[in-house]
Amino acid sequence: MNLVEFPLGPITPIANNTMEVEHQVWDRGLRRAVTRRMVVTGSAAFGLPRPIDDQVLIGMKSLSHEAGYASRTVEFSRYHLCRIIGWNADGRAYRRLEASLDRIAGTTLKFRDAWWDKGEQEWKSRTFHLIEEVDLCSRDRLDRRRASTGKAEQQLCSFVWSEVIWKSFQDGFIKTLDMALFRRIATGRRREVPLRLFRILDKRFHYGDTAKFDLRRLCVGTLGLNSHYSPSQMLRILQRATDWLVECGYLAAMDYSRKSIGSGGTVVFCKRPKRRARSAASSVHNGSSHDAAAEIVGSAEEDAHKSWLSQQTEDGLLRWETAAIAAAFGSELERNIVQDHRSQGTSVFASGRIRQQYIRRYATAKDKDAVSA
Repeated sequence: MNLVEFPLGPITPIANNTMEVEHQVWDRGLRRAVTRRMVVTGSAAFGLPRPIDDQVLIGMKSLSHEAGYASRTVEFSRYHLCRIIGWNADGRAYRRLEASLDRIAGTTLKFRDAWWDKGEQEWKSRTFHLIEEVDLCSRDRLDRRRASTGKAEQQLCSFVWSEVIWKSFQDGFIKTLDMALFRRIATGRRREVPLRLFRILDKRFHYGDTAKFDLRRLCVGTLGLNSHYSPSQMLRILQRATDWLVECGYLAAMDYSRKSIGSGGTVVFCKRPKRRARSAASSVHNGSSHDAAAEIVGSAEEDAHKSWLSQQTEDGLLRWETAAIAAAFGSELERNIVQDHRSQGTSVFASGRIRQQYIRRYATAKDKDAVSA
């Protein structure tokens, strides 16, 4: 979530190898305005991260999610990572992937009073790399392993998250992302701004179906646009991004208002309500079978979860949850999130989807064991 607030790198290439952005915010604890600043420094060999690296970083997080956040070291195959991102798994994609991993590994991030430590509940100044090392297997090594095992796909590549990033994962300061929608937004050309806008809106929409931003802070401080752009230029870029997110079925509209003379103004985004499975099914017959099928699956899963939850009681859910924790069920990250909710006295019904799904998975597993017995 910290990495959503600031741009990993500029949208358009810049001459130097360092990018600095800052946010002027009101600190409720201090009761005064403060400056939160991030400095991104690329390596001399590989330079600053590019917008394409956002996609690779999201794919890397998805790999950790698939593995249940079991370890800082994540093993993968280039083929699988490309498929997660939505790239064709070919030689060109593998070269782009390697170049992107080089840039990510070589980049230093410096947060000055801008890194939220969820575990300790305070703002910190941290300087770190996103990942500590990358191991990409050679073609010769891959061919030798394929010959010895008879399997085409091999997980011979790996990367290691840095301690700072891993702690943030373990503290639960993360949010799942709709990867099907992410891949759809990423298709075509000039999708860099829509992708970054989608990520910050996905975070903000957690609190409601509208999100309001200061125009300049959003465009420069979060999306990474050129600071010399005028408000009208920023609005044109935002409007193009909004139009694409509307076409993808994510946004309903964007509104703009100028607060005062000389101000950049305020932009407000409205989330598009989710369509039901029936409307998605009709679009299958209209030619959009792949996207509609994914939407049907998502709606069906949502309906199944709500149906299961409606049949439970708070006491019953807590009994399942207590048993799951005692059995060390799930990943350490999930258990930490659950324990955090329990310590705060939050009910299961009022908690987020991660806690509810954790209990549901355990209850389902125990039901299957009972049937097998």
